[in-house]
Amino acid sequence: MGELADRYAELGATRDAARCRHLLRSHGTTTPSRRGRRGYGNELSPREQDVARLLAGGRTNREIAEALFLSRRTVEQHVARVLRKLGAASRTELQRH
Repeated sequence: MGELADRYAELGATRDAARCRHLLRSHGTTTPSRRGRRGYGNELSPREQDVARLLAGGRTNREIAEALFLSRRTVEQHVARVLRKLGAASRTELQRH
């Protein structure tokens, strides 16, 4: 399916390519990044680890953004990924781990 996603991208069907890649990720399959960055799959990236540490310490998204010099929207995305990858339903559940 990775080849199919690449073909969609070549044809300019970026939404279809993104859907294929999303489906692959949801089944635990990683594909090489088109930008040459390492894909972390279900492992936390170094930045996600930073966010997870601050989350576990009870920090808000705003505080995390300030500490890591990121936008709040970027932090929201990292928080969502951290919770998903760690199987936590909420920030509170993550803090209990």
